[in-house]
Amino acid sequence: MYKVLIVEPQEFSLAALLNLPVWEKETEGHEGFECVDTAANGQDALELVRNHHYDLILTEINLTLCDGLQLLKQIHVNNQPPLVVFISDIVTFSYAREGFIYGAFDYLPKPVSQQDMENLFSRATNELERIKKQQLSIMSLANVHFNPEQINRLLDSFDHRNQKVLSNIQLMIRSLYNSPNKNDKHPDLLANKLYLSLVEGIYARHEWIQLYIPRSFYEQIDYLELANPDDFAEFYVRKFTYLFDKYCVLNPKFEDKTLVKIYTYLLEHPEENLKLTAIADLFYLNHTYLSNLFSKKSPLRYSQLVSLVKMHRAEYLINYTDLSFEDIASQLRYKDFHYFLKLFKEIMGKSVNEYIRNDDSFDNYTI
Repeated sequence: MYKVLIVEPQEFSLAALLNLPVWEKETEGHEGFECVDTAANGQDALELVRNHHYDLILTEINLTLCDGLQLLKQIHVNNQPPLVVFISDIVTFSYAREGFIYGAFDYLPKPVSQQDMENLFSRATNELERIKKQQLSIMSLANVHFNPEQINRLLDSFDHRNQKVLSNIQLMIRSLYNSPNKNDKHPDLLANKLYLSLVEGIYARHEWIQLYIPRSFYEQIDYLELANPDDFAEFYVRKFTYLFDKYCVLNPKFEDKTLVKIYTYLLEHPEENLKLTAIADLFYLNHTYLSNLFSKKSPLRYSQLVSLVKMHRAEYLINYTDLSFEDIASQLRYKDFHYFLKLFKEIMGKSVNEYIRNDDSFDNYTI
């Protein structure tokens, strides 16, 4: 069944849609449509979209907190976004036109009849099946251009902080756009497949990264801002470079395997008690021995490593939660708020206020 989200603030309108005898009907071997979730406002709908997969979204335009057009714009930046259909009784031509510019699949006036919905489901089925066939074609082409062994070699280079991984990825992406093979009709989609394969591999190998850069940051692509092949190629390379640089900063080299294990624990638990005595007890080590080990075989002092981890986690919390700066400092176990602010500026290069004022959140990160 194709999964549908309905965004409708009026209960009677929602009930009218759900009562139409069109749901979960398979026709001529095609899948039917099932309403799996509903939302009454744009903000709740956006939260559902971020956490669940839908094939089709039916949404009223006049929504609170985030209207239908804003919802459509946010959905549009996701890879493989669902089809979006506006359903409303009043809509201006300019509003509808902007909606179609941003990728709306269709518009249905209220009240929606059974015939309207059946016609919509028929068109949506054709489009979803076309997309599915295209994706299968892209996967087949992807296997020709790059195989799992190549991906693993790139991931190994990434793990070892080898700068050549960036130039190699750039060459691979550029080759997709410059291929003399006329059968390669989808260089953008092939480049996207390579890009996501690498990102998925990195997040699988280093799960702690999601505590500092959310996985969604790499799934969001505003296709309206990428007008030509150079834009796409540059976009993928720059985003991957940002991930590589973040990884290198947060993952310095150690000369001792015990220190690697301990630092990995720090990365995975940035909000816990990371005092050296607590860590020594956790790993059944003598406090003095561990202190000396960090002094001799670590590129940074233990206190510097803890500050590095906590400040990068603070950056995430600033951008992806509604916590106040005071609450973030407390959550990271800093009792002195002013010391926290000073430390953040020293390590991140800007104050927390500058960070917000410049709107440098990952969602709006300009690369």
